[in-house]
Amino acid sequence: MNSGKQFWLNIWQEGSIPFHQEAVNQDLVKYWPSLGMPLGATVLVPLCGKSLDLLWLAKQGFQVIGIELSELAVQEFAKENKLLMTKEVNAQIISYVADSITIWVTDIFHLNSACINAVDAIYDRAALIALPEKLRSRYVKTCLQWLKKNGKILLKTMSYDQGQMQGPPFSVPGDEVNALYSNCQRVKCIKEESRNVTSSDHLNARGLQSATDNIWLIEY
Repeated sequence: MNSGKQFWLNIWQEGSIPFHQEAVNQDLVKYWPSLGMPLGATVLVPLCGKSLDLLWLAKQGFQVIGIELSELAVQEFAKENKLLMTKEVNAQIISYVADSITIWVTDIFHLNSACINAVDAIYDRAALIALPEKLRSRYVKTCLQWLKKNGKILLKTMSYDQGQMQGPPFSVPGDEVNALYSNCQRVKCIKEESRNVTSSDHLNARGLQSATDNIWLIEY
């Protein structure tokens, strides 16, 4: 399956977004407190789509910065959640702003590092696994340039037999996670759960039969 920029823009245009969750991710609710972030901390959410996790983080008292390629996704986020978001243009890059949420509309690799001040934490539910292997190292380095020293990352990954299915979402095994974040002080898997992929899961129709989900706590 293609996973280039046009692929992602197209699926938002078509409304073919089975990866979007209609509720706040329960792993975020359960494991976010383990990061120990103080109220007012700034959280970066790369490749955020129209995730309700953005709202949850904002309601917990954090400043939230999203990065999303599709402007349509951001417009839908505002409309569906009845948010009055102001559209701004900075260095020819669009952003949408509402209270404690700012979403930059751009290719994450093209976002000027100066557009985002150093953040306290990064929340990655489905960004790393959305990228093919050749882009993952660049993605991690890009995100880490915005993270403060001693900043924290809550990362969710999945791994599976790639003979069963072509990504996205891609299989990112534990040894690759450790290698990608080898410059960080700590990389700890705080949850590992194997599951059968049932017919109710959209990935089953693409051939996936089983997978292992992991949640990582990383300290930069």
